[in-house]
Amino acid sequence: MNNSLKGILLITKTFIFFSVMVVLFPTCKKDDKSKEFVLRIRLADEPDCLHPVISQHGLATQLESLIMPPLFEYDVVSLDPLSILLENLSQPEEVNDSTYVYNYRIHKEAVWDDGRPVVSSDILFTLKSSLNPFIKNKTYAGFFKNIRDAKVDETDPKSIQIFVNKSYMLHREMSGNYCIYPEHIYDSKSILKGFSLQDLLTKDSASLGAEKWNQLKLYAEEYQSNDFCRNKITGCGPYKLASWQSGSKIILEKKKSWWGDSLSKNYPLLTAKPDRIEYWILPDETSALLELEKGNIDIMSDITPRNYVDLQKKGNSQLQFATPSILQYNFVEINHRRASLSEENVRKALCHLIDIQKFIQEHYYNLAVSVKSPVHPSRNYFNSELQDYDFNPGKSISILKESGWKDSDNDGTLDKVIKNKKEKLAFQLLVTNRELSKKFALLFQEEAKKVGITIDIVTKETTAFMSELNSLNFDLAMSGARQSPSPWDPYQAWSSKNTNSGGFNKSGYSSSFVDSLIFAIRTASNESNRTTAYKLLQKDLHEHVAQIFLFAPKERIAYNKRLNIETGSRRPGYYEGMVKLK
Repeated sequence: MNNSLKGILLITKTFIFFSVMVVLFPTCKKDDKSKEFVLRIRLADEPDCLHPVISQHGLATQLESLIMPPLFEYDVVSLDPLSILLENLSQPEEVNDSTYVYNYRIHKEAVWDDGRPVVSSDILFTLKSSLNPFIKNKTYAGFFKNIRDAKVDETDPKSIQIFVNKSYMLHREMSGNYCIYPEHIYDSKSILKGFSLQDLLTKDSASLGAEKWNQLKLYAEEYQSNDFCRNKITGCGPYKLASWQSGSKIILEKKKSWWGDSLSKNYPLLTAKPDRIEYWILPDETSALLELEKGNIDIMSDITPRNYVDLQKKGNSQLQFATPSILQYNFVEINHRRASLSEENVRKALCHLIDIQKFIQEHYYNLAVSVKSPVHPSRNYFNSELQDYDFNPGKSISILKESGWKDSDNDGTLDKVIKNKKEKLAFQLLVTNRELSKKFALLFQEEAKKVGITIDIVTKETTAFMSELNSLNFDLAMSGARQSPSPWDPYQAWSSKNTNSGGFNKSGYSSSFVDSLIFAIRTASNESNRTTAYKLLQKDLHEHVAQIFLFAPKERIAYNKRLNIETGSRRPGYYEGMVKLK
């Protein structure tokens, strides 16, 4: 075969080879760019429902805001309020000595899942539905009592005026820092159109009449139904609920041609980078860590400190780490309704059985700081003069002895007659399945036993745990509270008006002095007066041991290095919509 023919055959073979490659892999580069961005996030627990007014699980908030966002929200990093559904986040205008008005206009592009426009009557409906007296969760209603009125613009359905109590510290938040509901979906029979906002703000059963009062009751039953909690979930956010596989996954899919994409350059919280977000419900942390290391999940937060430190030491080149400060504190809830726990000296004795600094060092690997009140140490109104109760079991013994507690029947547990009834220092301590909660409980139990206090540890799944707290069926409970970047309003957690079953004052601790401080905080005319009241409230809660205040943890986040994430103080420490591929 001559050289010329060999050359022709070589060229032919080469051509055929590349032709086959093109046929087999015609769009390899294009596929890389157009590949769907699926973000997989681990959830340690399962939300109770996705219905902002109804849900009581902190994890629900994380998902709800992606489906039905508020008018505005706080940036994860800067904590500045940023518009989401509004053209402008305007400043309030003074109406009179007691009232501000916020004039808002919704983006003309904003639409619900079915294409219907988001209008001002949807905001009005959100307020009215939350104020229904038959709604079990009173959180929204408690806040919205500071709204004076809301007026829709009959000539412009996108415009609304929201009138708020000028003296209330969270008047800005009252104007729109809450998820907005589509009226035509959540009130398809237009029942609440028959009620004005003033009806729901000011009238009771007597003034409304039996017929209307019953209408509110019937409406609340449907509004709070499981159907709206898990099935009929809809909003104007970038994502919709694609599926909820109980105990396994919750999947959100980005809407095709979502209206916010064209505005995200000027409104950062409209950013929605992932095409699909899969929340993997993995209560077992060991299993979750394996999935993270294998690359099956992308983000895992709230990792047990020991596992977090060990994971860093492994040097997995596919992972990155972040420990932003988060607005949360952990505590032991005390039920002051129990005869023995109503005694301040008993509560103080319990405090002296906890070596909190040692616990932070040995079990949190210094990824937390101790707290002496419900106020996070990063707040400028944190009372830094308060001191930890020192670890001193001997002092616990002395306090209890001076208070008349003794082991009269030699069973190892101290007792005392209170109101003609023999009471024992024997308590149940509720905990969830979280490793650190159980670890703390065991250490607490061990020290308590040494001084004559019996603690029975009762472990419950999260939903059952919350049910016990809500029904006030507990003695002690390991708990935690997440807080908003907005100024802390202590009304829900500490007002005497919220101590009944279903209220947020689970401890039952209250006093006229505390109520007066809460009022002063909410209505202070300047920050100096508010700070003074804040610090006095912290001092009272600390000195009377309203709760056993423990520590404020740092978040522990591990995520795949393919991701670009900005972390910050607002839980869960990042915003899913802004997570992007590198």
